[in-house]
Amino acid sequence: MRKFLILILFSIIHFKSGSQDLLFPINPGSQNYLSGNLGELRSDHFHMGLDIKTYGRINVPVYASDDGYIERVRVSGTGYGKALYLKHNDGYKSVYAHLNSFHKDIEKYVTENQYRNEKFVVNLFPGKKFYFKKGEIIGYSGNSGSSGGPHLHYEIRDDKENVMNPLNFSFNEIKDNVNPIIKSISLKTLDFNSRINGMYGLVDIPIQGDNKINLNLEGDIGISVSAFDMLDGYLHKVGISRFQLFLDNKLIIDNKIDTLSYSETNFVSWFIDQDIFKKFRKQYVKLYQDDGNKLSFHKNNENGIINFNKEKSYNINIVVFDYYKNQSSVEIIVNNNNANNYNFIDLFDDDYFVLGNTLVIRSQIENREFMEIKFKNRLDISKSIFKDDLYHYFIFDLRKDLPEKAFLQDKEINFNFIEIEKDKIYDLDNENVKLEISNNNIFDTMYIEFEKQVDTLEKFIFKNSLPLKKGVSVTLKPKNKYNKEKSFIYDITYKPSFIGGEWEENNIKFRTSEMSKYSILEDMDPPVIERIKFNSDQMKFRIYDELSGIKSYEGRINNDWILFEYDNKNDVIISKKKNSIQSFKGKFVLEVIDNANNRRTLNLNL
Repeated sequence: MRKFLILILFSIIHFKSGSQDLLFPINPGSQNYLSGNLGELRSDHFHMGLDIKTYGRINVPVYASDDGYIERVRVSGTGYGKALYLKHNDGYKSVYAHLNSFHKDIEKYVTENQYRNEKFVVNLFPGKKFYFKKGEIIGYSGNSGSSGGPHLHYEIRDDKENVMNPLNFSFNEIKDNVNPIIKSISLKTLDFNSRINGMYGLVDIPIQGDNKINLNLEGDIGISVSAFDMLDGYLHKVGISRFQLFLDNKLIIDNKIDTLSYSETNFVSWFIDQDIFKKFRKQYVKLYQDDGNKLSFHKNNENGIINFNKEKSYNINIVVFDYYKNQSSVEIIVNNNNANNYNFIDLFDDDYFVLGNTLVIRSQIENREFMEIKFKNRLDISKSIFKDDLYHYFIFDLRKDLPEKAFLQDKEINFNFIEIEKDKIYDLDNENVKLEISNNNIFDTMYIEFEKQVDTLEKFIFKNSLPLKKGVSVTLKPKNKYNKEKSFIYDITYKPSFIGGEWEENNIKFRTSEMSKYSILEDMDPPVIERIKFNSDQMKFRIYDELSGIKSYEGRINNDWILFEYDNKNDVIISKKKNSIQSFKGKFVLEVIDNANNRRTLNLNL
């Protein structure tokens, strides 16, 4: 292969090679800016590298960080989009994702493979066919895959495929003299006898001005923090790399995210407080390790769950750091008789909620302070544990027994609790649903509820569910009749989202990593094809389906397959020629199939 070096890079590499092992992949030698860093919290995973800004532009040259060969090439309409994996001579690997295009020799190799196999999505291992020296252009930045805007996603991996923090390689292109910002602190009762200012539940405390908090605490309490960092020169929030918690000047938690394994990236769901996330879609990092929280970067001698004696005072300091050791802190003063009033997060649904192993029920303050509660073999009278201006509050330890009903003065609450214990095989089979959960599938014991509702739809509703380590098998047993060719499972928590499933006689089975709110919907409408551009040089269409989504598409001219690159986030497919002399002429057919197997065919002539 001919080597393409931009002349100016010789001086940059010569100047930098003594001070860093790797070359920065974008605009080396100039200040760069990040929109994401290693360990940053995403909706369902840890971010596994750096997102390097390209200022809304595509086709910015991307340079090889070190000598090596292209071990792998991936192309997809989702995920990393167009990505290159460069294996370095020392065994490390650098990854370059969301590219717009590759070096011309790799581009030709990939396009030929796509046409030969008539597939847009490829995952290729070309051996040592493409070798690059440090500083050579290997591709051009883009916005492919699940990118939220033009940028380069950049990773460095060790020989075991663990992702390392690229900032450890002393890239002078990134500068940060800005302290991170602690936005909020939350405290949660973790035991039946725990209290925050005499109450049970979850408190969220915004941090404004004076970073001192005064609280009365009792029993086991877990603390979580919402924080972010910003770097020099660009107002873009990135993640925090290190969290520390001191109790009376003793360091009890020190979490530093410097390396991550892809096998644990989705465990972010147990690193954040799920009760806050489900309520507000906001991610608070837990500064404690509850059951199942076994992430590799935890190096703590203690689990960070603090047991407070209400007769004793304490001092807590929370410190957050960015990679460049800038820091911010919050102090919590405990049990000094000067507690401030803070608002509890309203977790109630139908006047009750489950927090960990504890059920909390409320009744309006004008009602009596006693409540009848029915268990399987008995009826108990319970007295409220505490109250405020609006409600009496009753709490129950679900580990002791599961209630079936609660009789308040003005209403009756029916429970449908299912206890699913950690490290046990669980198999539930009733007239509405079947659950198959193998051991080691869940992080901690769950007390979920199941309810079936029938109005215009059959709804299969799971409540109090927590994220799972691995997918579990769920079978829904509908009473209505469905067109099995067109009917599938949808998550209806928000807008209907296609899940799928396989019909087994009159039941439909699927796998999920979090039990939610489901229904079975029929999609009888074919997908939509909208022409954007159509000529002998390029064809561009928008394809979408309002309900089940796109399953596949295929375009042919005179029965010859045409490569269409799929931009999934924009619902656009764009033709790509096999070579520069190819011209699109003849009878064109585009067929698009949705996930309910409805088809739309477009016939045109060029």
